[in-house]
Amino acid sequence: MEKLVSKKKITELEFRIIEKVKEVRTKKGVSRMQLSNDIRVDKGFVGKVESYAHPDKYNFSHLFRIAKILKIKSIRDLIPNDMPKYEDIEIVYEMVPLVQNKDTNKKQNMQYIA
Repeated sequence: MEKLVSKKKITELEFRIIEKVKEVRTKKGVSRMQLSNDIRVDKGFVGKVESYAHPDKYNFSHLFRIAKILKIKSIRDLIPNDMPKYEDIEIVYEMVPLVQNKDTNKKQNMQYIA
């Protein structure tokens, strides 16, 4: 099977904020869908942000709600203290088949991995 590889440019600051939110979210056992619901956005929003394949990003309003939901003391805890080394970075990801339960009759989908 041929590999489908794609590249996406993103600012280092956005990347670091997304990774920090993901780290805190997973440590607290909050799913992507649950966080999306809690911050009052489309149910797939957090998944799109974390996939890097979509243009969706967190804004300050999202970060404020995320800090409250995840019980973080300050929105500053989601933002790096130091200046990013690079303005833009390039994310390279590969599309791979998503494994489905054998009991379902769904078609095999593709999923982005970073």
